[in-house]
Amino acid sequence: MRTVKVKLKNGIVVSGDEFDDNDFLKLKDIFKKWQNMNSDLNALKGRSLNVPDVFSEALFCLAFNAVRTNAEPGAHSYDCVIKDTGEGVQVKSASIPNDCTSFGPTSTWDLLYYADFAPNGYVDGNVWFYKIDSEDVYGLVLNQAKNETFADQQAQGRRPRFSIKSRIINAKGLQPVKKVSLL
Repeated sequence: MRTVKVKLKNGIVVSGDEFDDNDFLKLKDIFKKWQNMNSDLNALKGRSLNVPDVFSEALFCLAFNAVRTNAEPGAHSYDCVIKDTGEGVQVKSASIPNDCTSFGPTSTWDLLYYADFAPNGYVDGNVWFYKIDSEDVYGLVLNQAKNETFADQQAQGRRPRFSIKSRIINAKGLQPVKKVSLL
């Protein structure tokens, strides 16, 4: 991993982490350790740990020619930036079959991706990436009684939460745009 500069679509230049094949090998090793830790936790009747951010963000960067921003000032709430286009990306992920994804009240993005670490119903080393249409998120009704949308909750300073997998991916029959194996 090395630190590089990348230009956002709006012209602002930010620093970020660029990953390479050696980092992918490290991620594969960490994945095995994460799985072993989860097995140990489960043996004690504990819950598995969720996906560490570095997995979803670093894998995204490797798969989509992007740089991880690490909350760099000026990078808004972007997790990553596509190097070729300067588009800011939010990467959401889960390692359970039915996620409950949370967004900050001021979360912004040019592109939204979901990294599914349990595409077959359980964590097996496969990670499927889905591109999520922003219109499907902002207009999604989250509170039926009040007819309140995702955008309404953000405007109220709240943290919208919902299952991307069930409410968008499965509901719309989306197919993964990229598949990665950590095996």
